[in-house]
Amino acid sequence: METEAERAQAERARGAERVSRPRAAAVLSAAQPPRLALLSLDYSPWSERARWALEHHGLSYQLLQHAPFVGEHRLRKLAGKPVGRATAPLLLADGDVLRDSYDIALYADRHGTGTPLVPAALEPEIRRLNAQVDGVMAEGRSLVVAALLASDEALDETLPDFLPPFARRLLRPFSRYGTRWFARKYALDLADLDGPRHAFARLLSSFREGYAGKPYLFDGFTYADILFCSTLQGVSPVDDRYVRLGPAWRKAWTDAALAREFADLVELRDTLYAAQRVHAA
Repeated sequence: METEAERAQAERARGAERVSRPRAAAVLSAAQPPRLALLSLDYSPWSERARWALEHHGLSYQLLQHAPFVGEHRLRKLAGKPVGRATAPLLLADGDVLRDSYDIALYADRHGTGTPLVPAALEPEIRRLNAQVDGVMAEGRSLVVAALLASDEALDETLPDFLPPFARRLLRPFSRYGTRWFARKYALDLADLDGPRHAFARLLSSFREGYAGKPYLFDGFTYADILFCSTLQGVSPVDDRYVRLGPAWRKAWTDAALAREFADLVELRDTLYAAQRVHAA
């Protein structure tokens, strides 16, 4: 027969079990990695930076493909920006929204594994470089958009792959309208293309001085090297293993004169991709 003392001890044990289970569940929940979703524009250098940072740190994520113009409503809804300019990439992390590739890289540094892309000692310098690269590349959008508008084949490649050629030709005015809408969204000056080209040349010259025969801009691989690689996407696009482009789009993204002038940097970019970009597109 169970004594009073034994009954009391059993009740205390059951009470402790009732308390400990939710606490254990809370600890397990806190230890689980956050669920991530990345809204990405597949050919965008900014989106490629975000994908590279997440994958460098071994962070799994759901990939949500963004389509300019037709996907603008979803982009604004996810970004929480009913007015103003909303851009991809966006990282959705358990209720938080990160709206910039650099912030996504910092998030990956905090939550992922492997070597940091933005070491604390280099953070101010990499942040300044990020702002400099963003400024030049934002201006350089006009080079790509002007080339797209000048090529019927490139406009056709903006449409889904499953459409037959005759349908793409019929829908070409829609592609042209969407591309011009993109130019208006980013306030691109399609009449002045020399300015962006000169800005690219100055930035790439500074990268050439910074690398000076070294494999990395700093002592090891960092986000600065990812910035360097993304800069060259508008000069000589990286191989389709990493960022897929149709043949007409690849031509539109290529600046032959800059690619020749900075052929050494294009080769360095390809070496960095081969060594550090583990996941293909």
